[in-house]
Amino acid sequence: MSVATMLVMNFGFFGIQFSFGLQQTAVNPLFQMIGADPHSLPLLNLAGPMTGLLIQPMIGALSDRTWSDRWGRRKPYLLMGALGCSLTLFLFPFVGALWAAVLLLWLLDISNNTSMEPYKALLADVLPKNQLARGFLLQSMFTGGGLIAANAMIFIFQRVVSGASGNGVPYWVFVAFWTGAFCSIATVLVAMLRTKEHPPSAERLAEIRSESKSPIAMAREVGAAARTMPMGMHKLGLVYLFQWYAIVIYWQFVAVSLRETVFDGDLDAAVGWTGAMGMAYNGATVVSALLLIPLANKFGAKRLHAACLVLMCIAMITVSQADNQYVALIPMVLFGVGWASMMGVPFIMVASMVPQRRMGVYIGIVNMMIVVPMLIQSFTFGWVFENLLGGSGSNALMLSGVLFGIGALAMLWVNPPPADAESPLMPLGSRPITVYGRVVVGTDGSPSSQYAVHRAIEVATASEARLVVVSAYNPGDRESVDTGRIDLTGKQSAETAIASSLVEVDRNRFARIEQRAIAADPSRALLDTARREPGSLIVVGNRGLGAVQGQALGSVPANVVKEADCDVLIVQTSALDEPE
Repeated sequence: MSVATMLVMNFGFFGIQFSFGLQQTAVNPLFQMIGADPHSLPLLNLAGPMTGLLIQPMIGALSDRTWSDRWGRRKPYLLMGALGCSLTLFLFPFVGALWAAVLLLWLLDISNNTSMEPYKALLADVLPKNQLARGFLLQSMFTGGGLIAANAMIFIFQRVVSGASGNGVPYWVFVAFWTGAFCSIATVLVAMLRTKEHPPSAERLAEIRSESKSPIAMAREVGAAARTMPMGMHKLGLVYLFQWYAIVIYWQFVAVSLRETVFDGDLDAAVGWTGAMGMAYNGATVVSALLLIPLANKFGAKRLHAACLVLMCIAMITVSQADNQYVALIPMVLFGVGWASMMGVPFIMVASMVPQRRMGVYIGIVNMMIVVPMLIQSFTFGWVFENLLGGSGSNALMLSGVLFGIGALAMLWVNPPPADAESPLMPLGSRPITVYGRVVVGTDGSPSSQYAVHRAIEVATASEARLVVVSAYNPGDRESVDTGRIDLTGKQSAETAIASSLVEVDRNRFARIEQRAIAADPSRALLDTARREPGSLIVVGNRGLGAVQGQALGSVPANVVKEADCDVLIVQTSALDEPE
């Protein structure tokens, strides 16, 4: 799948995260504007963890057992959730009583969870396995983009829209929430109209139609999946406990802390600057998201995620002690790098560990691992805030930083499983990622090279990888060197060699092919092409056209094996009947 197609498919996540960003930044201050006390904020936010605990696993299990020829598997739930978000966001600014605001928050969280879980499962359904990492991290970029936009609306509208309604809610809140209502449904509609789900096989469709979809059956499916989930998911549970408890503290109390340390009790100014901080850390998320894959490949996901949690620890402690609004803004860059890791790396690991047919329920279980710490925080932190932290928002952020640090230590305590039990897409240790994203093969038009091309196609098909067919040629302005093979002279001869090697390829079966005629030595052309992208595999015949008779390994494969940074597949071609 092209990057452009993946961007369109993920576009709806922008609107969903715009809605979530408004909830993160504006709902708790809105509660306080209509009379809520800071110590009651955790209980008032009980909707998030409770709906996540109940809705996402059930929706995931239900979507696994759904198929409509018109609407697909995940789309019906995604669209219903987006529509619910839009309606709730439109109504939110009209609230005048605290109970009404809490009720709307419950409806908003139900809608968010109904759409978010199927969206993540949709990516795992549609993308080839070797593109899951890129797809989920593009989703992390849209997560950051949606949250940036939401915080920007708060930051900007607060300064350009004046006045307040009769219920005491400023007019800028109306404009921000109505913008979110439009983005929530519009972006999802664009993405879903351009994304096609793969229909199940006839056997699987028969199973889907025969399986019960009652609430009891869904609860049993969630329980069965939890009992049989991979060991890697169990090991992430402890890390999730600390990191998600910590981040909820930040979301709930950053404005309270800034009001105390920076803005001399002015809550409205603190809320506005919270929007600027949200833009900063989500901007860092957008920039850093795609850097995580090569870093995880080099250092291992375990060390990478632990380091990212340490950055979040440093950020929280710095913000808690800041006495200047700009000083509080700088550590948000570190926070954004950690947020990108939290939103991307674990989902990539889980998506590559679990069976495709149960993707929905397992993504839902991952969300349970997220919301259980949030639920614990809702019931415990009000008491902790009043009795252990002295009712201080600054102390709350300090504790958040400590918990991020403990989460980093817990991540280091998670020992990598054996290689055969670990995700090949995002290993915990520094073992190289083994899923091939690209298969590079050379051809000179000979029968042996054509055979190598067909073997490469088989490997690329099985790996769901892109195939790059390379033909090297002498441009005619340099002297040929006797290398034991016949050189192709001129670009046209190289293009002809490629065409002859692909003449029998069924492009309906395999269409992701690139053709490259390169003026270079054959081995150098293969090596340079493979080095442009990690996760490549070079396929080369053991003897090329004109190789010395009886030679076990020709000069080209010998040089490739000697210098390659990636795996090399040597295809046995010497037995073919080639012209002398």
